[in-house]
Amino acid sequence: MSAKKRLDFKAIASAALNRAHILVAQWLPGGDVSGGEYKALNPTRGDRSKGSFSINLRSGVWSDFSTNESGADLISLYAYINGLSQLEAAKEVAAQVGIMTDDSASEPSPRSNVIPLKQSAQPAPEQEATNKRTLWRPVLPVPDEAGQYPLAHPVRGRPQATYEYFDAQGNLLGIICRFITSDGGKEVLPCCFAEHTQNKKREWRWMAFPEPRPLYGLYELAQHPDKPVLLVEGEKCADAGHEYLRDQFVVMAWPGGSKAIGKIDWTPLRGCMLYAWADCDAQRDRTGNHLLPESQQPGMSAMLKIRKLLGNPGNFHIVDIPKPGEKPDGWDIADAIQDGMTAQELKQFILNTRPIEQAPVRQNNISSSGGDDGAPPWTPHDLVWDGKRPASCLSNVYDILEHDKQWQGVLGYDEFSYRTMKLKPPPYAGGKVGEWTDDDDVQTAMWITRKYGFAPRENLVGLAVEALAKFHGFNPVQDYLCSLKWDGVERINDWISDFLGAKKTDYVWRVSRWFLVGMVARAMQPGIKFDYCLVLEGEQGRKKSAALRVLGGEWYGDTDLDLHSKDSMSALRGKWLYEIAELGSLARAEATKQKSFFSRQVDEYRPAYGSREIRCPRQLVFGGTTNEWEWNKDPTGGRRFWPVECDGDVDTDGLAATRDQLFAEAYQVYLNGERFWPDSNEQREIFNPEQYKRGTSDSYVDMIERWVYEQYKEFCVADVAIECLKIDAARLSRDIQTRIGNALRQLGCKRIEKRTHATTRFWYKSPTEMGHDRRTGRGDEEKGSDHGIAF
Repeated sequence: MSAKKRLDFKAIASAALNRAHILVAQWLPGGDVSGGEYKALNPTRGDRSKGSFSINLRSGVWSDFSTNESGADLISLYAYINGLSQLEAAKEVAAQVGIMTDDSASEPSPRSNVIPLKQSAQPAPEQEATNKRTLWRPVLPVPDEAGQYPLAHPVRGRPQATYEYFDAQGNLLGIICRFITSDGGKEVLPCCFAEHTQNKKREWRWMAFPEPRPLYGLYELAQHPDKPVLLVEGEKCADAGHEYLRDQFVVMAWPGGSKAIGKIDWTPLRGCMLYAWADCDAQRDRTGNHLLPESQQPGMSAMLKIRKLLGNPGNFHIVDIPKPGEKPDGWDIADAIQDGMTAQELKQFILNTRPIEQAPVRQNNISSSGGDDGAPPWTPHDLVWDGKRPASCLSNVYDILEHDKQWQGVLGYDEFSYRTMKLKPPPYAGGKVGEWTDDDDVQTAMWITRKYGFAPRENLVGLAVEALAKFHGFNPVQDYLCSLKWDGVERINDWISDFLGAKKTDYVWRVSRWFLVGMVARAMQPGIKFDYCLVLEGEQGRKKSAALRVLGGEWYGDTDLDLHSKDSMSALRGKWLYEIAELGSLARAEATKQKSFFSRQVDEYRPAYGSREIRCPRQLVFGGTTNEWEWNKDPTGGRRFWPVECDGDVDTDGLAATRDQLFAEAYQVYLNGERFWPDSNEQREIFNPEQYKRGTSDSYVDMIERWVYEQYKEFCVADVAIECLKIDAARLSRDIQTRIGNALRQLGCKRIEKRTHATTRFWYKSPTEMGHDRRTGRGDEEKGSDHGIAF
């Protein structure tokens, strides 16, 4: 008996490739050919759109980008779609292309008529479940032994761009690749390092991140937690924005587009100041005659869903993008940059956000008169009913306040003061504009009872009002700053000198400029670091407090603060400039308590009658007034205080008349990204001398000053105590050593650390040895050949 003829897989695959246009169309009817690729529905799964299942008719390479299944020839494709082994598939394909095998004379296969897929188009439940499952599981973060990720896809080839995803610690999580298809479209595919759950093999696989999926830009966010976040659609936009705006924003995106919003881990964005730049889409309805409402355009709809997933926070701002149709479909930040927008113009565009009442909210947020998006109007029949009347439940109260035409535009949430507001008079008798109170809960409950026939409890009304109001957040200080138009005249360097009577010096102009820009920064970026306090010094009755009141306007406060009481921090809510009158408890507090208070960027407290503690990023700056001279208790100088002496009467009228232009200019300086704090050299040379002048006097400074300036060698604290102060070594306590160290610092001595094998010791250099005389303020180069050494 002759031996069986061995199958020539290569010859069969080559013959099939020569008839690829015919065979593939018969195997997968209904597909489309574009640029040498055949795209069809995948019959092995519930595929509803063409595009992810693609066969290259020139090479035979195929891939399903949704399931990450792929093959190198048409034999493997036939095996895949029919559930056959490679051997079985090769025999059947050979029969279809006319190659004889040992099995050719045997009973023909059910698929030998070349129209085989009717039977296998819908797999048995067991088979379908097996096809949908994958035995590969992503390994996050990528381990060191993973090696280089793939530089090309087996079907798509080299990507146009590769985007690396990192966690907050900078560890690689995986990549997203962007490919250009043969028809000019784009294909975005994820790739992860994965492990096979059965054989434990590890390799890079073209598969999605596990859910919840990570955000793009987590490492940048961790490195710059104080910066606001610009959220855009797609990694390409994130990279383009980062290149232009890295100094002002952390630019972030998410994988998978608008359809994957529910699969993303959004928790890293909680508490961040967010600016959402949606793609400017221009999709039309099914008839193709009308543009969809903006809230139904994919980009805007995605951003609104994200805001809802984050709990509709007041710090989520919608960038005022052009209306649908005003720009090409899909116009985004990358297109804006390509159109020629500069970094400054981009920043201004981003900060031009919509008031929440103008930003589209939920699709069903329509009044009882109906909406313009084709949805049916809301009616009381949409409420939850309990028999013949609406049920007394929270959702009913919420829906009435949301949809009833009489309540449209009434509720808003002041994100600056964290208060629910009545923007228009409520429809009940005697309703007034202002802050929402307990009496409004009662009046609204009675109004609902009279109109809708059920009696909700007041607490239900309060909960519904607060939840709905947060959909309509606004920030009055940000709105004020954004509304200002600067006339181009520079004023912010001299306002303290012009209106408060201070002398014009390098120190005063810096304080004048930076304090106003710091106020703007705190309002625009709540929680940004600005831990300085302007202190106005002068005789009683000089209108120092009145000047601060003019500057703060309606957002000014001035009660005494108890730094030991957490609840007293609620007094800061809704304030932009807070005066510490006569420096009060703050000046009397210990230096460590002062430092902790000023450096705090988020205040935490429980509001009156509140059920839980809230976190409020600081939106205010501090000012102080005093008629004392030695008010600074911090022996190190108190760098957080910026003292200014007001020599004459304060011109509050002139300050009030110029206030808007001062803040208009300061806002432009802020947008330009200018620094508003002293660098280390400015702190040492310009700010320290002013701050040390306000320190409480210590007799040690006067007692040791002459001795210090007579030293031309390095010396230690013990030298000062024993040689100068004649203190017995046995009495040299820790307190005395600290006083001497503070006195040496005030005199301008430099401390030097010297280490030996056993100990570390500190030595000091006299200011004369460093070429600077505290008593004259001159360096060596100004004093001739003495080199500043006094003998």
